[in-house]
Amino acid sequence: MTPAILADLRHRHAEPHRAWHDWNRVAGILAMAEDIAAAIADRPAFIIATMFHSAVFDRAVPGQAEASIALMRRHLTPLMPPHMLGRAEALIHAVTRQELPETDDPSLRGDACLLLDMDNAILGEPPARYDAYEAAIRREFAHLPDDRFEFGRIAALRMLLWRDRIYRTDRFYLDREKRARRNIEATLRRLEG
Repeated sequence: MTPAILADLRHRHAEPHRAWHDWNRVAGILAMAEDIAAAIADRPAFIIATMFHSAVFDRAVPGQAEASIALMRRHLTPLMPPHMLGRAEALIHAVTRQELPETDDPSLRGDACLLLDMDNAILGEPPARYDAYEAAIRREFAHLPDDRFEFGRIAALRMLLWRDRIYRTDRFYLDREKRARRNIEATLRRLEG
């Protein structure tokens, strides 16, 4: 990663319409990844996906994941091997869709599980931190009236609760699952008032 690419990513993550999907969030995921580096099969692809998955970000515009992937490829094709960029692309799709990639590669599935859990780690934080996250998400959807935002947010949170597990890895499940469910249930009570 060149200094110019890093500067571009930091600039993009500092856009004024970002309240949660900013560089602090990227840095937080990278710090979590560093703490469990041995569990990540392909660290370079994991780091690339973390840094690029929300590089293009505007809640009012569709196609952000594809635009972020195109930006990643534009910046990194001359610098990284194609298989690494392919893995990073699969991880970006996993995070933006909140779904595991369709693959027979257990190492890619494992890395996707970890990245998804890190992406959702905030759900299992103490209530004050979780509430700050919810407020930041609302600011990112400021273009929507309250009723439309609340309808979409309720649907998204209910989908999380309907899963057998919010967190795919035992590491995150054991540490955060119960608190995440309590946080989400509290938000739903507030939104459904």
